[in-house]
Amino acid sequence: MTHGRTPIPQEAEDDVPAFETDFEPVPVRARHDGWAPEKQVAFIEALAECGCVDHACGRVGMSVTSAYALRRRIDAQSFRVAWDAALDYAVRRLSDAAFSRAINGVARPVFYQGEQIGERRYYDERLTMFMLRYRDPARYGAWLDLMEARRRPDGEAIALTHALGRVAEDAYAEAFGTPMPSRDPLDLEPHFVTEREQQQAWIAENAARKADNARACDDWRTYTDADDDDGDTDADGGA
Repeated sequence: MTHGRTPIPQEAEDDVPAFETDFEPVPVRARHDGWAPEKQVAFIEALAECGCVDHACGRVGMSVTSAYALRRRIDAQSFRVAWDAALDYAVRRLSDAAFSRAINGVARPVFYQGEQIGERRYYDERLTMFMLRYRDPARYGAWLDLMEARRRPDGEAIALTHALGRVAEDAYAEAFGTPMPSRDPLDLEPHFVTEREQQQAWIAENAARKADNARACDDWRTYTDADDDDGDTDADGGA
């Protein structure tokens, strides 16, 4: 059964998409102060928008105790599913609020001799680090803790030189109406390797070094054997 949205008194928040309510209300006896189907729909909508059971109950004029009593009824499966979906939806608002606090900080009043004389803005660096790590894991994720960044010592200067050259080429092409040059994107990021990859690279490098040493020894033996053979020939000729 699909129900239309029930108007709920609240602050206008147009930046978040509407939560679609579609569930079977729990069958209850008709009471003017009970959980009528319209009131159940209104509660789920309010819960999706505020994320707080207490506030959602207050919006529909019902108690928290009665809401949980309705939720645990054996025939309230659809209501429970809608309840959980509403809370999942409300997490989006929590995420937006956390971003706002991380970027804009939180204003705290400053008092002097019992009177407020201003406010200071505080920034939660731990919240900022948390948001960066989990919302931009490619750059700040925990996997980087197990990696080693490898780049040439002058890699930044080389990358900047190439980038500036491309900017100049594109600007001249646009100014004179010539086709834009076709090229591969610049690889400006450092390369990350795991500890296992580092060990494998060290083993391969060590094996290559041993192979080079073995070849050098073989070349030296070949050279000395050739000298010995020349010496024996000269000796026989002298005799």
